Amino acid sequence: MHEFAAELVALDPVAARAVGVLDPVTGSPSLQLPATDAEHFAALEAALLARCARVESSPGSLTWLEERCIQAEVAVRLHELRVARPWERAPYWYAEVLGDALTSVNQDRLHEEDHAQLYLDLLEQSVGFLAQGQRNLVAAHVPSRWAEIAESALRGLRGLVAGDLSLLSERLPAFLVAEADRRREVLLIAIDDFTTHCQGLITDGVGEWVVGEETFSGLLRDYHCLDLTAEQVWEHGWASVDAAQVDLVKLAAVLDPDRSWQEQIESLKAERTPADQFLAAYRAEVDTSLQLTLGHDLLTVPDDQSCVVLPLPEFRRAGLPLGEMRTVPPYATELESQFLITSADPDAPPEQVAGHERDNCPAFIRSIVGHETYPGHHLQSVHHVLGTPEESFLRFFRTPLFVEGWGLYVEDILEERVFGASNQALFARRNRLWRSLRLVIDTGMHTGRLTYEQAVDLLMDRTGMDPHMARGEVDRYTRHDNPTYPSTYVLGRDIFQRLHALLAGRVPGGEGRLHDLLLSHGSPPVALLEAVLLEELS
Repeated sequence: MHEFAAELVALDPVAARAVGVLDPVTGSPSLQLPATDAEHFAALEAALLARCARVESSPGSLTWLEERCIQAEVAVRLHELRVARPWERAPYWYAEVLGDALTSVNQDRLHEEDHAQLYLDLLEQSVGFLAQGQRNLVAAHVPSRWAEIAESALRGLRGLVAGDLSLLSERLPAFLVAEADRRREVLLIAIDDFTTHCQGLITDGVGEWVVGEETFSGLLRDYHCLDLTAEQVWEHGWASVDAAQVDLVKLAAVLDPDRSWQEQIESLKAERTPADQFLAAYRAEVDTSLQLTLGHDLLTVPDDQSCVVLPLPEFRRAGLPLGEMRTVPPYATELESQFLITSADPDAPPEQVAGHERDNCPAFIRSIVGHETYPGHHLQSVHHVLGTPEESFLRFFRTPLFVEGWGLYVEDILEERVFGASNQALFARRNRLWRSLRLVIDTGMHTGRLTYEQAVDLLMDRTGMDPHMARGEVDRYTRHDNPTYPSTYVLGRDIFQRLHALLAGRVPGGEGRLHDLLLSHGSPPVALLEAVLLEELS
């Protein structure tokens, strides 16, 4: 592993689990929770500042690309330390970090005393982690909206501890069962106390989640390596919305001149997927997407990869109205991704469940599966691992400009090569309008041009999105780790389209091999790829 990546992993157990680094003693993911004390953050900041060197290598070389990626990693982590500060400002961060650690327990080895003890230690450590969280999270720093998101996440976390973890006792050595159950009950009390604290922050929290124009533009420049400002992204967003709207109207007129695109989309959403069939529907579509990728030779599919569809953990439901893609981690031993689908909330009113079923209609599932699995995020993550040396920082580093840009580029490729002028293409163009609105909402909310409610209304009015999904989307855009992220879909897609046009005809073997080339250097800021690929093809 690259020395800087190893340093970051050593300082951050959350990052270690995210990139697939295993504990060298146990051979399982680390069950440590992150420190939240001043000494820890001072050590992390020192490590980052030590890497703030000027890039020296010639543009277009792999050394230059690696150096630029190190600088981008430094920029985004300094933003987290100095601006985002989720341990002080985002109550949901505690629920998510704790849920991530608890679901990383190696259940198959809990019968071994040393693994069982690690699990018990995690239960005890979790209580202190939440207690420290209550001390860190004060009303002056916490946005009320983030406390609302936390309340839902904590309900899911409580369900995990009360339900799923109770079943783990059956796997423990008999002499540890009583102690595990005792510690689990203590943790449930700690979760309830933390929830009560968050409920108070819903009322009293006066923190601000808006990052402001200067910070937003700084992330575009330093993290995404784009020569753009927030103002330019805002303007580009509205131009993209207008263009997507025109394309949508044109295709709708071809398909059915007597009905608007909104009426046609509503008909497609009316073919809703029953809540108890979500997983089966997604699994079937993943299989279809794999066959389409192979049949059209869109990208090389290695033999030893796989993508499984599973339910999303309940504690993640609040900020993910449809689901989450957990792609192959950079240092994983197996090339397997997990496509996690958000189940319907059993406590939700019938109209919300109906809206969730409409949002997961067959046309939507088909449109999103290609983006997420084949030839989208899953397969891109496989190429990331296979195309980067383990000792290079390019193996560790991933940027959303590349990852999400590729996903949206894939949607365009599928419409052009597979769907043609069809109802499926109509749904894809409606999604293109939605992604264009992300540029507007992302920049608008974080620079004060739009309020939260205006953003929700904009999504519903412009795309016909149901309220449940619209609010879930906007909640996601407000998160501490999301300023600029929603904009990377369209911005990255635009660069991939430009690279495709630039390189078409210059790569032997057709489009599939061109796509292999685009994915051959990991997931760097895609704006940097042009110089590297042109150097390699010269």
